[in-house]
Amino acid sequence: MSSAETRPLVALISANPAALVPANAAFASGFPEARLWNILDDQLQEDADVRGVTGSLAERMHRLINHAVLEGADAVLLTCPVYATAVQSYADKCPVPLLDPDAMALDGLFAHVPGSVLVLASDHQPLTVAINRFINESAGRGVPVETRGAVVPGAKPAALHGTTAELVTALAAVVTKQPSPPDAVLLAQYSLASAAKELQSITGIPVFSGPISSAAALRRTILGGTR
Repeated sequence: MSSAETRPLVALISANPAALVPANAAFASGFPEARLWNILDDQLQEDADVRGVTGSLAERMHRLINHAVLEGADAVLLTCPVYATAVQSYADKCPVPLLDPDAMALDGLFAHVPGSVLVLASDHQPLTVAINRFINESAGRGVPVETRGAVVPGAKPAALHGTTAELVTALAAVVTKQPSPPDAVLLAQYSLASAAKELQSITGIPVFSGPISSAAALRRTILGGTR
């Protein structure tokens, strides 16, 4: 058996091609021992936009998860927040660790116990999904948090075709223009994750991102210990 085959295989299931680079970069930094398998169904996002995550779309996601497991994945991570409910309803049936996109970021954020959180996204739909998820989590945990949200002008083209520096500039402009600084920032999409570290450095505000938190959590789960 080759050394590559002995390394844990993590399947990343994505609906948006823009999530691939940030997710892979997060694992290169936070879980470099993993082999990554990128499974992309770029019709998922469009179908969800038109129909919502209906029963048939949830079942389609379950089939993708099963495919990853049957082909040897040691863990599965979804990178599309719209499909988080599909993971939550299936986690108990999955024989390997299965994470929804933002569960670990939210755990880290609530451990920080912020008084206010600014949720940033490049479009209205992912912003709405992220804010609703955060509000529900806040209520469920009994931790009241002031929640604000903003669509960041220029973030979408910067994430797709620009550089990390351009993305950081776009995000930082929105953060610094807030009437009062938030206690934490949550990036609503994986496509924004590459800016997390520099955005935190520039603003001095803790920034939480799904792929970075998920990579670290899966490393702890599969390999144990800390890093």
